[in-house]
Amino acid sequence: MKMQEQENQPKEDNGAMTKLQDVFNLAHDQAHPDKIDAVIRANTRVTGTNMWVLMFAIAVASIGLNVNSTAVVIGAMLISPLMGPIVGVGYGAAVGDTALIRQAARNIIVFIAISLVTATLYFLLTPLKEAQSELLARTQPTLWDVLIAFFGGSAGIVALTRKEGGNAIPGVAIATALMPPLCTAGYGLAHGNWHYFFGAFYLFAINCVFIAFSTLLFSKLLKLPRRGLVSETKRRLHRIIITAVVLAVMIPSGYMASGLVRQELFNTKANNAIAAAQQQEGFFVLRKMVNYKERAVGLIVNGTGNAEKITTLLVTNLKAAGIKEPQVKVVYAGGSDTRIEELLASHNNSVQLQNKLEEQQAYIDTVLAGKTADTAGADDAAVLKELKAQYPEAEKIVVGRGLAWDKAQTTPVSEQSESQKNAEPKTDTYDDIVVVSLELEQPLPAKDYERIQAWLRQRYEGKVVRILQTHKSQTDKPSNE
Repeated sequence: MKMQEQENQPKEDNGAMTKLQDVFNLAHDQAHPDKIDAVIRANTRVTGTNMWVLMFAIAVASIGLNVNSTAVVIGAMLISPLMGPIVGVGYGAAVGDTALIRQAARNIIVFIAISLVTATLYFLLTPLKEAQSELLARTQPTLWDVLIAFFGGSAGIVALTRKEGGNAIPGVAIATALMPPLCTAGYGLAHGNWHYFFGAFYLFAINCVFIAFSTLLFSKLLKLPRRGLVSETKRRLHRIIITAVVLAVMIPSGYMASGLVRQELFNTKANNAIAAAQQQEGFFVLRKMVNYKERAVGLIVNGTGNAEKITTLLVTNLKAAGIKEPQVKVVYAGGSDTRIEELLASHNNSVQLQNKLEEQQAYIDTVLAGKTADTAGADDAAVLKELKAQYPEAEKIVVGRGLAWDKAQTTPVSEQSESQKNAEPKTDTYDDIVVVSLELEQPLPAKDYERIQAWLRQRYEGKVVRILQTHKSQTDKPSNE
C-alpha cells in the first residue's frame, strides 16, 4: 500500500508541473512565424503615412509637455510609430537578418531627426517658455527607466507574436514613453539647455536599447526561425557588441539611481527632523531648501520660535538620523536681521531660489526705506516682510488701516454715545480695521487662506482683519472677503 502511494506521488507532482507549464506556455496562441515576420517588417518601414503621423504625434506631445497635460502626452504616445523600427532591430538581431537591422537602424535615425526638428521648431515658436514638471521628469533617467523599458518591450514582443494582439500594445506604447524624451530634447535644443538635451536623449537611448534587447531575448525564447545566414564568428561579434551596448547604457543609469535613492533618503530624514523640531518649537516653515550633496538644510520660518534654538535642534535631529556634519541655516522672516544674502550664498546651486530670495530682499528693502516712524507703520512693514517671504510670486501686497462703515450702522463706534452703542447693533462696524490685499496668479487654497487669516488676527490682536484677493482670472473683483 505504501509503495503504491509512493508511486502515485510523483505522478501527481508531474501532473501539477505540467499544468503549471501549460499556464505559462507561450506556444498556445502564438501566430505563425511568417506572419510575425511580416508584421514586424511592415512596422519597420518608413512610409509617407508614418512620417506625417510621427510629426503630428511629436507636435501633440510637445504641446502636452508645454502645458503640463499628462492626458495629451499619453495620447501622443498612442499614435507614435517609433516602436516599429526599434522592435525591428531586436528581432533582426535574434533571427540573424543583418539587412533588417540596418534598415531598422536607418529608419530610427530618420525618425529621431524628424522628431527633434519638429519639437525644436515648436518650442522656438511657443510663447510658453517655462519647463513644466512633465518635461523636467524626462531629464534625469535612472535604473528604473531601464526596467520599465525592458519589461515594456517584453510585453510588446509577446503581444506582437500572438494571433490576436489584444490590448497590450497600446499599454506598451504608454509605459515605454518614447515620445516625451525626444520632445524634451527638442526643448533643450530650442533653449540651448544641454543638460535637458543630453538627459532626455539618454532616456530615449535607454528605451531604444532595452526594448530592442527584450525583443531579442523573447524572439530567442519563442524559437523564431532564423532568416539570415551568419557565420559563427559574426554571431560571436554580435553578442559582444550587444553586451557592450547594454552595459554602456545601463551602468550610468544605475549610478544615477543610487544617487536618487540616497537623495530621497536624505530628504526623508531632513523632513522628519524638521517635523520633530516643529513639535518642540513654535514655528512654521515658509520656504525649505534641502541640498543632498552638501548635506545642507535651509529654512525660512516665522512664528514664536527662536532661530538659534531651531538650528541647534535640527542639527541634533539630523545627526541622530545618521547624517554626518549637517549644515543647517534658519532665517526668521519676521526678524530685524533676515540674513537672506547669507542663505543665498549657501544655496547658490539653485538659480530659481536665488531669484525668489533676491526679489524678496529688494521688496523688503523698499518697504523698510519708506516705512513710517510710528508703531503702526512698523507693524505693517513687518507684516509686509513676512507676507512677501511667504508669497514671493505675488504681484502686489498692500496692508492698510482705516474705519469700516456699514449701512446697518451709520455712526462709527468711536463717535457713538453710550446710548447709541446700546441701541444700535455693532455688527460689521469697527473702530480699527486692517485690510490686506494680495494680487496673485491664482487664488489662495482654502487651507492657506485660513492659515494666513489666523496668523494676521494674532498679529493684529484686538483688530478686525479683512483679506482681499485679486488674481488674473478675476482682476476686477476681490474674492475671499
